[in-house]
Amino acid sequence: MKKYLIAVAMVLILAALPATSQADDSRTGCDTAVTTICTIEIWLAHSHKSEDKELRNVLKEKSIKVLRRTIQVWRPRGGHPPTNIAIGSGISARDAQLVIALAEKYNDKVDMLIIQSLNPPNYAAIATSAWDEKSQIPITKEELAALKDPNLSTEEFHTLYRKLTDEANHVKAFY
Repeated sequence: MKKYLIAVAMVLILAALPATSQADDSRTGCDTAVTTICTIEIWLAHSHKSEDKELRNVLKEKSIKVLRRTIQVWRPRGGHPPTNIAIGSGISARDAQLVIALAEKYNDKVDMLIIQSLNPPNYAAIATSAWDEKSQIPITKEELAALKDPNLSTEEFHTLYRKLTDEANHVKAFY
């Protein structure tokens, strides 16, 4: 009986709390009113090592949280980091296009997309090595240009992204 009363009390307390704003995504625990990117991970090509501070400032200006390990530099003798990006399904078209622009500037190019369903909704990555080759789908310059179209709505952007990665024929979503 005591456990039942505690459970009822908890339900009543939770019901009395004010509702969270729509901008506060309860699944991610981050406020998406300013940016839809809650987590970003970036590997800089070693040739861009001196631009680390500049990139951190750009991210902070865009209200993207920067942690100590948000940006890492690829080893000088390790070749070039992957030229891929990962864009979560909860990221707006404008924020996704910012990720593309950052990847082109600080990692030289984008020629692969990571299958979207493998990543959390508000997650982005530049040059990630977290996924195997089957998770990286090659794209052409023309396909990348289509993703960068400023006239795309968020829904159109993600529909195109999933089409380019052939999501329907890949692993089901983890998130």
